[in-house]
Parts: sequence; structure tokens; C-alpha cells
Amino acid sequence: MVPMTGSIICGVDDSESAKGAVRIAHALGVMLGRRVVLVRVVERSSPAKEVDAIAARLRRLTESEALADTETLWLVDVGHPADRLVAAAADEGASLLVLGSHGPRSSLLGSISAEVSRRAPCPVVVVPPGADAAVANGDADTGLAGGIARFGLGGRDTDVAGGGVRLTTGAGNRTRNG
Repeated sequence: MVPMTGSIICGVDDSESAKGAVRIAHALGVMLGRRVVLVRVVERSSPAKEVDAIAARLRRLTESEALADTETLWLVDVGHPADRLVAAAADEGASLLVLGSHGPRSSLLGSISAEVSRRAPCPVVVVPPGADAAVANGDADTGLAGGIARFGLGGRDTDVAGGGVRLTTGAGNRTRNG
């Protein structure tokens, strides 16, 4: 058996299924001794104030007691969710990619989870609504943090310990820390 190395990437948004995915990714991180990286993807048109608020929520979550027993970092990235989750997994040399599914009820996979499953460089765990009940042990609404955040908007750079914000402002102009 080949030992698992690399981080566990967990795609997050504001959905209930993403909260379940965080619980599953955390439990897997503890079991496998892997770092967990929570990745939130936003649209290019997202205002800086919204990105700041998302980063603050992620920072709070990763600093919460609920995630204290494993190293948990965060990253806010800009672009198409499937593209950026696959890229984050490749960048991290991920051992697993975990994400929730809140697609149509006629299918287990929504469009993003299906696309990520086809393209990811590692195994993908898709957590349907309610599938995390066995590991749910408290309030999952606490936020996300644990790395370095850099905001590269119009010459404004801000570092925040515990996560990362990646903003692409033009062709090849990309900032990432964490």
C-alpha cells in the first residue's frame, strides 16, 4: 500500500453540503494525519469587501476549536469553481479533494462536483447532504482560518496569518500565499 501524502483540499461555499464537506475533510485529516486546506472560489466581479468578509469567516473557522486537532489552512481563489479546485489540488499535491454536492436531487453529483471528479489529480470525496451526520459534533457555522492571506487589489496587499487569498487581476498576474 502506498502511503498517502499531501494536503486534503476541501471546497467550501455557504451551503449546508459544504459544511458537511468540512466536517468530513477534518475527520479525514485527523485520521490520515493530513493538513486540510479549505478553498472558497469567488467570481472575478466579487467586490473586495465581500472577499474580505469571506476570508474573515474562513479564518475564524480554521481557528475554531472544532478544527483544532489538525492543521487547517484556507484559501480564497478567483475564477470558475471547478477550475480553481482542481488547480488547488494540483498546487498542493493533494491526497484527496472533498466537496459537497447540492446539485439536482435526481443525481448525486452537481455540475461542479461532477466536473471536479473528472479532472482532479487525486481521489475526490463528494459529500451529499446529510452524509456527514456520523461526524457532526457541534456547530459547523463557526468560520474558516489558518494560513496567509494576501489581497492584491489595486496595490493593496494585506497579509493575514492562517490562509490565503489568490486574486488574478490580469493575464499571468497571480498572487498566492499560504
